[in-house]
Amino acid sequence: MTPATKEKRTQLTQFIREVLAPFPELVGVVGIGSIGTGRCRPDSDIDAVVFLDPLDLYIVPAEAIWVPQTDTFHSIFAESETLAAEGIPLDFLRLDFQLWSKPDFVWPEARRAELSQGWLAYDRDGRLAELIAARTAYGEAEQITRLDEAITWLDQHLNWDAPEQNWKALGPTIAHDRLHAAFQYLAAALFAYNRRWLPWRNRQMSALLALPWLPDHFDDWVLLANNAPSLDKVGYDRRVLALRTIFDDILRQVRQDGLYGDDPIGAAFIRSHEEPGRSWNMATFNERRRKAE
Repeated sequence: MTPATKEKRTQLTQFIREVLAPFPELVGVVGIGSIGTGRCRPDSDIDAVVFLDPLDLYIVPAEAIWVPQTDTFHSIFAESETLAAEGIPLDFLRLDFQLWSKPDFVWPEARRAELSQGWLAYDRDGRLAELIAARTAYGEAEQITRLDEAITWLDQHLNWDAPEQNWKALGPTIAHDRLHAAFQYLAAALFAYNRRWLPWRNRQMSALLALPWLPDHFDDWVLLANNAPSLDKVGYDRRVLALRTIFDDILRQVRQDGLYGDDPIGAAFIRSHEEPGRSWNMATFNERRRKAE
């Protein structure tokens, strides 16, 4: 945790105590972004999700500069020496706790990622912690389903002679785009292996690098896997090598953990395409085939 994170968590705690907690509508507050991950810089805003029941948008602003000495809010575009010296920049997402508590209300995946990895700064009666735990649970079935999808697509993008044929038949622009897709499936596999929800796309790399498990020497390969060192065939081939190296490490790890047997690619494909009319059940299909009358 950075020193700036400690300072800003103290500031948010003060704000909750002095401004928010007196309102009975407040259910809880979760610090997200850098204050949640512990990577605040001195110039970071305080990002948080404020759950209210009922929702009242006049309790606290969405985005403002708060001055503790006067308990006043100011526009983020206001410029003054006083605000620069004494103001605390706040960026709040105000949510309706009743709505987010409904069983049929779908939580966006990136919001699940934020809340599951956030800092619970305040929870009036424990309801918020219970809700977040229930709605952000990441079970084994979810993990395997996502791993199956990622492994299947990675095999199609990286194995055999797919990269070579893409370069020859489709040209550099589309071939590189296929590698972009491969990197996204690579990231999806790593998030799934670690049982973490996918974050907002612009925060993906930060969250990816902070995952509990990453392949050995991941830092040495990830930049090259995501960016070709040159636009020619040499640069393309180096990027393919980086992607394949990381993919092989993932396959080795899921076999070692017992999540898959000796053939993760085959198992992933069959499990995610279990339906009549596939190569492994064609005999049964022919036996039961229906013909038009």
